[in-house]
Amino acid sequence: MLSLEKVQTELKKYNYPYNDNILSGHTKSKVKWILPARSASIIAFEQATSYLFGFNSEGVTLFPIEGDWNIADSLLIPWKEIEKFKMKNGLLEQEMIIKTKEMTITMKISKYVVNNPWIKNNMNDLKINNYFYKEN
Repeated sequence: MLSLEKVQTELKKYNYPYNDNILSGHTKSKVKWILPARSASIIAFEQATSYLFGFNSEGVTLFPIEGDWNIADSLLIPWKEIEKFKMKNGLLEQEMIIKTKEMTITMKISKYVVNNPWIKNNMNDLKINNYFYKEN
């Protein structure tokens, strides 16, 4: 189960400081196939992967999650390599777009998670600080 204590414990394994700079989210869902039928259509989606996202003056760090909110790995994308960074507002989620010379990453960021008010607080703090993003 997601909790602030669990996140802080997992981040320590990667020597990543928690400073109200972590958000949760997932990959953008894609339709795998659609089976049309008369009464109802069946839609199959690709499996979404959950992530924690860390923001600081160095860049954006992606932490893929497995199991019960265990961090599987980490990937830092430095600000100096990011050509475009954008957060698009949505009702329950924001869409984060990171564009580098090599790739474009689109993820969904949770605005709210039940019993985890720290996510909303972090979101507000990060918005005020523009997610530490400074255009190159």
